[in-house]
Amino acid sequence: MSRYVINILASRDLNNIADYFTSHSVEAGEKFFREFERRCQQLIDFPNLGKAMQRFIPISEDYHLRIILFFTEF
Repeated sequence: MSRYVINILASRDLNNIADYFTSHSVEAGEKFFREFERRCQQLIDFPNLGKAMQRFIPISEDYHLRIILFFTEF
């Protein structure tokens, strides 16, 4: 059975996102995390989905709620 692991830095980011939604919109937060879980499961089911990235792209301040997932097999 495949699984995914969220590294510590991503986990901290997700905690900050959760804190934001707690103070702004719990309903939107629940929707965000349901979609995040669905996308993670989708990557497990279809590991070749998406584009291969040759390098990391610097994230600017213009990005709002954009998440880049990196998948690697164990």
